[in-house]
Amino acid sequence: MKKTSARKVKYLILLGLALALLLLAGCSSQKVKNTPDYNFKQGTGELQVKFLPNSPPEKLYPFSTFKLILGLDNQQAYDVTNGKVVLLGIDGKYFQVEPLEQTFDPLMGRSVLNPGGEKTYLEFEGKANHLFQNAEEYVANYFVKLTYNSKMDFSDSVCINPKFYDLYDSGCKVQAKKSYSGQGAPLAVTNMETIISPSGSGVTGVEFRLTLKNRGKGEVRKATVTSANLGGKELDCNFQGAWGNKSIEMSPDMKEPVLICITYVKESLSYTTTFLVNFAYSYEIEQKQRLRLVK
Repeated sequence: MKKTSARKVKYLILLGLALALLLLAGCSSQKVKNTPDYNFKQGTGELQVKFLPNSPPEKLYPFSTFKLILGLDNQQAYDVTNGKVVLLGIDGKYFQVEPLEQTFDPLMGRSVLNPGGEKTYLEFEGKANHLFQNAEEYVANYFVKLTYNSKMDFSDSVCINPKFYDLYDSGCKVQAKKSYSGQGAPLAVTNMETIISPSGSGVTGVEFRLTLKNRGKGEVRKATVTSANLGGKELDCNFQGAWGNKSIEMSPDMKEPVLICITYVKESLSYTTTFLVNFAYSYEIEQKQRLRLVK
């Protein structure tokens, strides 16, 4: 009897230890899963624009009413502001839609506190007229034009070597060229060149050349440098070919503008510091849609 009781006690102790280990493992995995270490400011994030299913219906009948419900889903890592949607080219002879223009409130971007981004919906009321000339159907093409403002932040750790030709400096090494997948917005810095120019007079010139590109489905209309600094020191940045201008109009002739940032540092051993540039930009998305009127 004593041996049986001892075995039961031992079994219960082992069972309790096993349960405790399982609980600890569960808590540990949950903590790792919820750790806010994901960087949303990478890749290409966009404002997604899409009509809800059956709004409008595939077929519209004479004198029927319908709704256009447009869903806006901000999957960028930055807020969207000054948003406006305009419906262009709707044939008023066959369809009436109101309003043809709407603004929408700012939409928060994706972040640790808001990993899904923010959504909103815009409703447009529609009415179909009758078909003319005994037609069986009429298909009307129109466009949804959406404009908004947003921003993009570029940052990276860079090596500064004022004595670029010093072979005995065992510190960091300057990377002449680096490429990037994006910063969580349709506007992206895709490449950076670092140019070190020792003068021999105790001062070294440091130049950064950033290549910008639109990686979204819409169009970047205007990009502006709002601030830039190297290790907390303000930098002078200008777009190539537009010296003295902090803004540039992006167009088919200017698809990949280059931003040039220049500073001067005192000669010293090589060191690593942070390079940061903030951009503001205006964006435009245009989608072709259709309304189909049948008997």
